[in-house]
Amino acid sequence: MGLVTARLAVVGACFACGAVAAASPLLGACAKEAPKPSAEPPITIGVSLGLTKGLASVAAPIRDAIRSAEGEINASGGLLGRRVVFDVVDDGSDEADLAKSVAQGFADRDVAAVIGPVGSGQVKATQDVLFQKQIIQISPSATSTELTTIQPAKDRYLFRTTPADDFQGAAVILFATKTPGGLGDAGVGAVGADAGVVGATCDKLALVYIDNAYGVPMAKVITDSFPKRGPNKEIVAELKVAVAPASSYADVVGPILEKKPQCMALITYDDVAAQFVADLKAAPGYAALDSGFFIIGTDGVYTSAFLAKSRQDEADDTSASTAEGVFGTNPDTQPGTSEYNRFRTIYSSYFPLRPTDDAPAFTANAFDAAVLIAFAIQKAGTATDRAAIRDALKEVSAPPGRPISPSEITEGLVELRGGGDIDYKGASGNVDFQSNGNVNGGFIVWQAVREATTKKIVYKTVARFTTEELVEQVR
Repeated sequence: MGLVTARLAVVGACFACGAVAAASPLLGACAKEAPKPSAEPPITIGVSLGLTKGLASVAAPIRDAIRSAEGEINASGGLLGRRVVFDVVDDGSDEADLAKSVAQGFADRDVAAVIGPVGSGQVKATQDVLFQKQIIQISPSATSTELTTIQPAKDRYLFRTTPADDFQGAAVILFATKTPGGLGDAGVGAVGADAGVVGATCDKLALVYIDNAYGVPMAKVITDSFPKRGPNKEIVAELKVAVAPASSYADVVGPILEKKPQCMALITYDDVAAQFVADLKAAPGYAALDSGFFIIGTDGVYTSAFLAKSRQDEADDTSASTAEGVFGTNPDTQPGTSEYNRFRTIYSSYFPLRPTDDAPAFTANAFDAAVLIAFAIQKAGTATDRAAIRDALKEVSAPPGRPISPSEITEGLVELRGGGDIDYKGASGNVDFQSNGNVNGGFIVWQAVREATTKKIVYKTVARFTTEELVEQVR
């Protein structure tokens, strides 16, 4: 059998005999005694993910991360003596009726909690359905600032394990406004020589964004803040586009290029970005831009699908690509901490990675969401009193309490079963929830580059902005 099948078989065998697999990497023998499962039905946690259409390339690895957490939790004795099931439903990347229907289905079934959806517009469309039933909802990837105040702080059921777009807007601006000395003066490390124009100051910025809860608020962060970064900073062009990709943007890129921008912020999803960048680079005015012009995408562009759709031959990852050279920002979902490294080992034991590969974007955030919900249910001692689960969620995610890493799920559940307190240290970074359901976090700067050895276009992390730097920017 394959590695994933073998891992899950050991998990199932350990649970059935009342022992659990060690909460440590790869396949191990049943190492600790755990409660035997009762005859009660499993505890169900809903998961709404866009496994088809626009968000599919982001959602599939998120699903895998949640499956990894499910295996670890059940291998650790489950919750309240019962198995836990993460019921994954495809919401079709929809921001309207289908997404609401999935949320309503979870509400009607009285699930213990919900993870997802992926997109900010989807979360905005579904949160009220779940709020009315007091069902906790945690998105691992929705970043819109509109979600910060969409529910009251004193009675909130919406949380997220990724920082909001006021931080991402700040990261875009910080990157765009660095002096020609490079990023080293920011304390985040200079970008390599292959980055070309990185560090060059951008005074004239063009802004392109999609018309939804993701694009519009982040665009506002940039339009409000960028001109304040210096006397010569201005937004010379601003374009709002539909969420769904157009067959061509050739008719709209010309007017932007006529404004002679020095950089462009592109706040879209991967399908729109691939078409827009291709049309931009093919436009007659593109070659006339200053040689230092650069594109800054955001987390919606940071996907394998953007690279694939940008290739001349989508099936050949060494073929010519309009993605090459594009920069962008993303929440630092692969922070390189000991907690992240432990998560990566767990994830890879279920869904193998190459030794040099990071876990995909937002998988650490999704794993954290699943584990936090599990700890909260165990802490509350109930799968039905959602106010108690909500209050417990805040307790297990922050001090005081015994520090618990992603590889210590067994230890965390044992501590909670004994009436103790824990402080979960997330794979994705700080998951101490604020009253508005947000977490703080750092951001990376990425670039799509061609590897010298494989000749493939890949993402390379070229710089990082710390939480502290971004907090200073959004004050």
